[in-house]
Amino acid sequence: MRNTVLILISVLIVPTLLADKGKNYAKENVCQELKAIGIEKFKEMVTVLYSQKFPNGTFQEVSCVADEMSKLAEKCCKDDASPDCYDKGATEISEKSCGKNSPFPKHPGIEQCCTLQGQERKLCLASLRYTADELASLTEPTNEEICTEYTKDEKDFTVRYVYEFARRHRNIPAGFVLNATQNHVRMAERCCRPAVKITCFLHEKLQLRSSNIFLRFLSNVCNNQVNLKSFKFGLSAYYGNLLGLSFEEASALSSCFHSGLEKCCLKPQPECMIEELTSFQKVLCGESKLDSLSEDFQKCCKKPALDTLLCVDDLKRQPRQFPDVASPVSSKLCEEAQPHGIDRYLFLTGVNHAFISLPVLTTILDRIKNTVTACCSSDKITMCLTEQESKLKKTQALLSKLDDTCSRYFKLDLPVFKTLIQKEVQGEGGEKRTQAWLDLAMSCCSQRSPAQLCQKLTEDVIKYDDSTV
Repeated sequence: MRNTVLILISVLIVPTLLADKGKNYAKENVCQELKAIGIEKFKEMVTVLYSQKFPNGTFQEVSCVADEMSKLAEKCCKDDASPDCYDKGATEISEKSCGKNSPFPKHPGIEQCCTLQGQERKLCLASLRYTADELASLTEPTNEEICTEYTKDEKDFTVRYVYEFARRHRNIPAGFVLNATQNHVRMAERCCRPAVKITCFLHEKLQLRSSNIFLRFLSNVCNNQVNLKSFKFGLSAYYGNLLGLSFEEASALSSCFHSGLEKCCLKPQPECMIEELTSFQKVLCGESKLDSLSEDFQKCCKKPALDTLLCVDDLKRQPRQFPDVASPVSSKLCEEAQPHGIDRYLFLTGVNHAFISLPVLTTILDRIKNTVTACCSSDKITMCLTEQESKLKKTQALLSKLDDTCSRYFKLDLPVFKTLIQKEVQGEGGEKRTQAWLDLAMSCCSQRSPAQLCQKLTEDVIKYDDSTV
């Protein structure tokens, strides 16, 4: 499967971003690839991009828009096609998207785009990106179920897997989805004929184990990157705690990782991500600091680049004793002569917490950052910080309480944990508050927690818990 065409298809989804020369160039290359790989493989690629873009759409809706785009490419790649074939076709598709009975996915925000006309409408439709909660992971079908669906209709089996996998991995490069699909289809090809072969499935699934673990890791970090507003600050505190790094060291590390994800998560081709993660591994495992870090970490750094990152991601964090944040909060945080004052404050706020997940930690840090930043922008900085000090202390206390809750969640049996939370959360609204804490612990204490859901559940705890403002 070629990655160049992925870039070009994604460009054609936003045709108005190109000048006329650019459109002609893109069309020529897409037509060349369409001829080389055929319409079915081309449609698979388009299906990946639209399944990621419209994860709330039904299979029929996504297939419909993928069919339209594939037919448009096929039509406009004919030798006798008019120069404005693609532009006219794209306009017709955008008009169809805004129709009352449109067969395409119903995307939030589409109504606003449909009030626009011409190129503005196409640009608006192309820029829409779905932001609802993550979908549940794919349920692993039995070997028999795989073979039944595969032998029934090989083409439909492939496209449906593309759709289901892509919509659950909507923030990773599309090329990884295509690779995963190829692996899944190849497993069915080898193991389903002439009959279901159990040993074949065992062998194939074992071969795919490491790539599946990597995809789960990549999907998690890209979801965090795309959805968490203060992800970089959360990363600094995370690496500071995990590796016992200073603010400066942890900030440099988190900036490197964050910039790589920011650059590559939403690019269709996988090479960008592989290159950035490989570069990050070199920074992470730099020889200058390696000897001072734990033996487990050093073992991770002896592995190949991508395996190193998975290994480090599995390391357990330990409670740390970094200096507490200054109290009361000083106006020096806001001074230009105090570089990274707010960043350092957030680092010290979060670094000592070893059990809380990144989505929860980042949500709390973002709340603190907004409070402090608002004061730094006011005319009376010191007065504002003094007035907000109580709120900041309570938010920091909540962070410690969340960390302690996750610590106990991992140590205790679930019935015992539930009873403990019910005893602790009493008074007015106790039932709702108890449920909010339980929902957060069960869904968000795990390090690879879903970013959007855990932001929402953290906000629920803040709303219901009387220890915050």
